[in-house]
Amino acid sequence: MTQYLRGIYDAVASALKGMRITAKHVVRKPVTLQYPDERWVLPARFKGFIINDTNLCDGCLRCAKVCPVDCIYIETMGKGKDRFMHRYAVDYNKCIWCGLCTEECPTFACQHSLDYDHALYDRRRLVYEFVDPERPVPCHKERRQQMGYFVEQVAAAPPDPDRIAKAPRRADLPEAAPGAGGGEGGGS
Repeated sequence: MTQYLRGIYDAVASALKGMRITAKHVVRKPVTLQYPDERWVLPARFKGFIINDTNLCDGCLRCAKVCPVDCIYIETMGKGKDRFMHRYAVDYNKCIWCGLCTEECPTFACQHSLDYDHALYDRRRLVYEFVDPERPVPCHKERRQQMGYFVEQVAAAPPDPDRIAKAPRRADLPEAAPGAGGGEGGGS
């Protein structure tokens, strides 16, 4: 009989303990965010999608050479002062977010952004073009100065977190035509 009453006591105590936990969650502020309207605040060192600020990039090819999966396509034409970068593209189908390209970039043009959500129906749209072929970017320092591009060589200054936070998100960029630039580039 004692064991029977003890079992009833344990069942009621267990149910009350569970109800107490449930009651705490009724009055507690929910932790679930209403994505995509609400988003988590990401840390400054978050490794989102790679972005390239073409105003800073001089087409040195270091990022493409250090990339272990060859997901950065850079195409330049000309030599010396007449060298222009016609294409800078990142294939996010291949990118492994290792960050080697950002560490190698001498001008901090290549950086991780805080953008991470790119839901697409067509994988070919994950090749992002950063240079308009109609408006090639000069690579030579003097030509860059003449055309008003940023030319200061930054030795060891870390990238400005505000600049990264203000970088355009994929949702803010105009739609690229599917398959545009999706072919195999030189990778170097």
